[in-house]
Amino acid sequence: MKYIFLLSACFLLLPFDLQAQDEVLLTDFYLSVGYKNQPFTALNQRLEENGYEPFNSHVGTFGIGFSYLPKSGLGIFAETEINVNRKGFSNDDVSYRYLPTHLTAGVQYHFMHAKTAEWRFYPKFGIFYGTTSLDLISNHPNRNFNENLNGAMNTSFMYQENYGINASLNADKLIGTFLQPTTQIGIYSRMGLQVGYMLNLFSSRTKLRRNFNPTLRDDFSMSNSPTFNPSAFYVKINFALGQFKKGK
Repeated sequence: MKYIFLLSACFLLLPFDLQAQDEVLLTDFYLSVGYKNQPFTALNQRLEENGYEPFNSHVGTFGIGFSYLPKSGLGIFAETEINVNRKGFSNDDVSYRYLPTHLTAGVQYHFMHAKTAEWRFYPKFGIFYGTTSLDLISNHPNRNFNENLNGAMNTSFMYQENYGINASLNADKLIGTFLQPTTQIGIYSRMGLQVGYMLNLFSSRTKLRRNFNPTLRDDFSMSNSPTFNPSAFYVKINFALGQFKKGK
């Protein structure tokens, strides 16, 4: 009977029982899938001017994140994601691809539940940092040993560092809970909708990686390059599993 009671509580405790507490701390890890509109306008314009196919601005995303959020008040989060669409193309001479990778960390503010609400609505605001890489790989590699010794290399791995802000509005619904009454600690799952915008504020100069020589710390700066701007509007769904703690 004890276990039947605990399983029944899994569906009855939230949100009503949580509303009766003065303190509820929600900590979870989540996976996200979504859509992003990331035009890379300057980069695509330069590609088209030289007869290359531009990158599609409509992309799918997959990400992971961490969230700490009290029932009411200020919390923290960190999240990152990757684009899962086609991001590589080729012509007769060159294969090329890009990869934006950025990490956002910041704060989120949870407003008090309405009496009858089963959803949580709250804003998130963070600072992101990362890199956007563009790799150019020759389809006709230089196979002459002496010419390679003289610097006739075949590939270019270029990147820019990006800094900016990431702001979003979030709506979460708790979909399951289980409480251990003796410790007042339980587990929960939630599903959330996140709508936001990443605004790039600063990009470094384009640099050419020199990973083949670890003794050279500074990568080469490239001239006359466009901005690999990662600014983007996005919508994503988050699926989370976490732990909550209740207390008076």
